[in-house]
Amino acid sequence: MSYPHNDMREFVDDLEQEGELTRIKDEINWDLEAGAISRILSETTLGRSVRNGGQPAVLFENVKGYPEGFRISTMTHGGVKRIAMMLGHKDPDSANYRDLQDLYLEKVSYRTKPNLVSSGPCKENKMVGEEVDLYRFPAPMIHEGDGGRYLCTWTVVVTKDPDSDWVNWGTYRAMINDRRTLTGIITPGQHGLAIYRKYEARNEPMPFAIAINPDPLTLFIGACKVPAGVAEVDVIGGLRGQPLSVVKCETNDLVVPACSEIVLEGIMPPGIRLPEGPFGEYQGYVASPRDDRLVYMVKAITHRNDPIVGLMNPGLPVDECGVCMAVSVAAELKAELKRCGVPVVDVNLMPESGTTLVVVSTKTPAHGLPHIIASVMEASWGMVAFNVLVVNDDVDVFNPAEVIHAWSTRVHPERGIHVRRGRGNPVSTWGSPEEKLNLDLPCILYDATWPVTWPVWDVPRKSSFKTLYPERTQEKIMSNWKEYGFK
Repeated sequence: MSYPHNDMREFVDDLEQEGELTRIKDEINWDLEAGAISRILSETTLGRSVRNGGQPAVLFENVKGYPEGFRISTMTHGGVKRIAMMLGHKDPDSANYRDLQDLYLEKVSYRTKPNLVSSGPCKENKMVGEEVDLYRFPAPMIHEGDGGRYLCTWTVVVTKDPDSDWVNWGTYRAMINDRRTLTGIITPGQHGLAIYRKYEARNEPMPFAIAINPDPLTLFIGACKVPAGVAEVDVIGGLRGQPLSVVKCETNDLVVPACSEIVLEGIMPPGIRLPEGPFGEYQGYVASPRDDRLVYMVKAITHRNDPIVGLMNPGLPVDECGVCMAVSVAAELKAELKRCGVPVVDVNLMPESGTTLVVVSTKTPAHGLPHIIASVMEASWGMVAFNVLVVNDDVDVFNPAEVIHAWSTRVHPERGIHVRRGRGNPVSTWGSPEEKLNLDLPCILYDATWPVTWPVWDVPRKSSFKTLYPERTQEKIMSNWKEYGFK
């Protein structure tokens, strides 16, 4: 296998070699069919590898109405094994979320500046000015009822802070409005919006570039919570162990991955909004109405021969972004909690929850621990991003069955449930229109730990294979398991 992958095509080839990708040569319609297939894959994969019952990534090689070679990829980051391959895990088949969080934290502290090259594959074809046509590419109509065709769902948007040298690479969706403009939402708390507001306050347009389907690590980091002021491209280089090759845009001074399949570039004008949405959201609902959103005026497009459009299909869990966040965001939160002295063992941002529930296990429960965790999130990210469930360390936070069991049997209905208000996510499904508008959204904090004041004999003993049988009995049974005829 290749590592690091220099572009999405290398990654696709490796996924195919490892049985993690299927090429569909039958004609597939960009209008709902590609989206419907990717939705089924998302809902039945649950982050697993193909070997463990998950579904493969897909490359649609024959898109209705488009030239031969114009393709769509989906679910490239949709399984634990795929993330392990992307991060360079030594044994991707054995990888789990805990392994990948540790590997991510081991590598993410390194910084390597990019390598600026004079040209790259993304410059093989160019459209400038009146030649620009976003419909040239097989942008899918992903869900029935979407406000339009979304060319940008699994992309990286490049913007530069006007007050410093900081360049942000973030993942934000964008819908085609017409052949030369896109509209899209960037939620409060995301760095791209903070940067745009600086330009808008000065009544200046903000230059942007959008890299569609660059290398897999770039897509992964675009969905991470990299701190403000830190350039994601340097983090990507650190994870790769070598510089990422970047190339300058045609109409502005921004740089993009030279390996990108397609690059859109232009300006985001101040004070102008156009309708965008509705859209099937990552929480599993059509949660945001059609509303006036930010506008991307595309001045130039460059692309590779036979370009591949990336499709990430948010909806009923699990989707690709959720799998990525269960590694990166959960790992960052775990590290931050430890830095703050919180006695954390494991952290899981559950993909099955639509990334709305973070589960934290601890060896030493304490009164108010869920509030402390929420406060750390608010201090680190400027918002309380998730509901919080705290459990004892006898619960495997990466096992949904154990999490549900602990939540339903250990949370006291009166003293174990707390509501906390704060700056939240405007697409949170439980929020009222007023709460979303004012960004004053509640989150729920669950304490599923046994009270520290209870004597040992009052703490219920878990009734399971691992707790109610002698170790010698367990070892004998497991060593003879296959001989008994079990899988």
